[in-house]
Amino acid sequence: KVEVRDRPAGGGRVAFVSIAAAHRLNLLGSALMRRFAEAVAGLSGEEGLRAVVVSGAAPRPFVGGADIREMGALRDGAEARAFIELVHGCCRAVRDCPVPVIARIEGYALGAGLELAAACDLRVAAADARFGMPEVRVGIPSVVEAALLPMLIGWGRTRRLLLLGEIIGAAEALEWGL
Repeated sequence: KVEVRDRPAGGGRVAFVSIAAAHRLNLLGSALMRRFAEAVAGLSGEEGLRAVVVSGAAPRPFVGGADIREMGALRDGAEARAFIELVHGCCRAVRDCPVPVIARIEGYALGAGLELAAACDLRVAAADARFGMPEVRVGIPSVVEAALLPMLIGWGRTRRLLLLGEIIGAAEALEWGL
């Protein structure tokens, strides 16, 4: 489920897009990614919009990653490419939005969730937020939007996340410039 709600903001409005997957870690599946990209793209054309805030729907985390169970059920390279394109599409919709997009991060921003956060213009995190690319620990390389990370945190720190699968806390993410 993707929910969009608005709030007036001095001469315009702010749209709040919340992500609510059935899984407690708020994992991105195909249907949810399609709805998210459509919602953000739809907002992009609205007049008077001043900003978009993306978050996990409480009490869920921001995004705990892509749905690995769905990925495991993909039958061939074409289906895998289509799934990856959906992650690209979410990040592209955020980057193409003509107003600032702010990630409001509570809990986990892992894998595709970290990539989605990196695609946003600004990231605001709770003190207990956690960031990482742990999928590499189970043999799934990041092939989607991790290319955005070096601009934010540098090549060395990006390699640390992508090659080691470490998860860092909000204080370290802040220190790194994430």
